[in-house]
Amino acid sequence: MTATSIVLRRLLPLPAVVQFLAAATLLTTTPPLPAADALDEGYYAATCPDAASIVRAAMERLHYNDPTLAPALIRLLFHDCLVRGCDASVLVSPAPGRASERAAVPNHTLRGFNAVDAVKRDLESACPGAVSCADALALMARDAVALLGGDDYAVPLGRRDGTVSNPWEVDLPAPFSKLDDALAYFAARGFGAEETVVLFGAHTVGGAHCGSFRYRLTGGPNGGGGPAMDDALRCELLQTCGGAAEQGLDTDPAVFFDPDTPFAVDNNYYKQIVANRTLLQVDQEAAAHPATAAHVAYYAANPDAFVSRFSEVMAKLSNVGVIEGDAGEVRKVCSRYNT
Repeated sequence: MTATSIVLRRLLPLPAVVQFLAAATLLTTTPPLPAADALDEGYYAATCPDAASIVRAAMERLHYNDPTLAPALIRLLFHDCLVRGCDASVLVSPAPGRASERAAVPNHTLRGFNAVDAVKRDLESACPGAVSCADALALMARDAVALLGGDDYAVPLGRRDGTVSNPWEVDLPAPFSKLDDALAYFAARGFGAEETVVLFGAHTVGGAHCGSFRYRLTGGPNGGGGPAMDDALRCELLQTCGGAAEQGLDTDPAVFFDPDTPFAVDNNYYKQIVANRTLLQVDQEAAAHPATAAHVAYYAANPDAFVSRFSEVMAKLSNVGVIEGDAGEVRKVCSRYNT
């Protein structure tokens, strides 16, 4: 059996939402830079000392029942923290006369909301009104990384939940973004080029809908001017994704970013980048860009270094633009404001 046939057999449709970055227009809105001086691992020592253990137990149960949930929760943290900071604003449901971030196009394929609600119910049962949804999501994403084989990492606590959630503020990079734009986007949020490459490593798990990269398959051997894609992979994806016509999200196939180990935090995705076997143009550009090429090569060759560094940068991500002190609120239900 050839390597190509193995990949073909494993390029299976995923749940319609394990994508990390979805189509959006790249804007220049910048949320607050990381500011988490008051966060503390012992923040709930008096009010909910078992908070982290409650979340971990729930995550282990959820992961056992649905292993695709962990990648979805990592993505959910990205979409929360990169817009207005880590304030759980992405969790708020739209209501009559009031839109929310969940109504924005990039968030249409998010999932994990029910899991967050389930964990929040466990926390409320043990410690009513104590633990914020923002802290719950940060802990859940940390546990998701660990359950997928990544390194555990400390999560200081004390985030407050935001009271603003606007769809027009969702300005996530699109899958077809140029790397220079993505680097500028993450730099505005406090992440350097090396850290951005590590964040791209979130694509070690999950997958993308064909609509996110179909143009790379139908625009000629190099995707209509973008970086070249391995010919064998391109042929496989053409069979999986079909022709040029994009389909609705409910029917558009999805494929794994890393078909060999799609549910493991490892460095295999960087090996895919080096081999020109990535789905998204922005990831592939990182192989040759002067600001990122050396980092891609390093992590492709050093699996332990990536796993360790990924947890470090995820910890930094979970502290972006947090609300602390008396600002915001602690929601009783993560999908709606208290008032």
